[in-house]
Amino acid sequence: MTSLRRLLSIYLSSLVVLIAFSNSRGFAFQNEPDGFRGIKWGTDIRKLPDMVLLEREGDVKIYYRKFDKLKIEDVYVDEIVYRFCKNRFCAVHILFDGFSNFTKLKSVLVRQHGQGENPNRHLEKYFWLGANVNIDIEYNEVERKGGIRYFVKSSYEEQKKGDKEKAKKGAKDL
Repeated sequence: MTSLRRLLSIYLSSLVVLIAFSNSRGFAFQNEPDGFRGIKWGTDIRKLPDMVLLEREGDVKIYYRKFDKLKIEDVYVDEIVYRFCKNRFCAVHILFDGFSNFTKLKSVLVRQHGQGENPNRHLEKYFWLGANVNIDIEYNEVERKGGIRYFVKSSYEEQKKGDKEKAKKGAKDL
């Protein structure tokens, strides 16, 4: 599934920017979500029988939801995938096509969470940095594709710590 691989690479690069940006800011956005579509952050995957495993890498698993509505207001999206870190719901990723869909989805986020931040006016990328959850939306004009990501900050910090430990162990092999 090429869109899933694209999603994962975008996710990793966005996380670095989001965390760096969020560490330099001391605010939270309005209506910070405690989950997505009825699934609370931290929910154990074993409590969600309607999830289908797409990919696994270490403690991280990517699922899609059977019968998920691939629509947000009047925008049809290509894919919604749910990320579980150590079997706990920690992120969701929504992929879509087209600039008009980007504009509509950004408007939904602005209505729900406030204006958001756009640190680089040359890029179509906006952030909502919360106390527990960060959200971003971006659009790639060349590919004509975009994505929305919600992720729990603590799960990212835990993953980053684990990556550092793995790197230290790996360095001993050099």
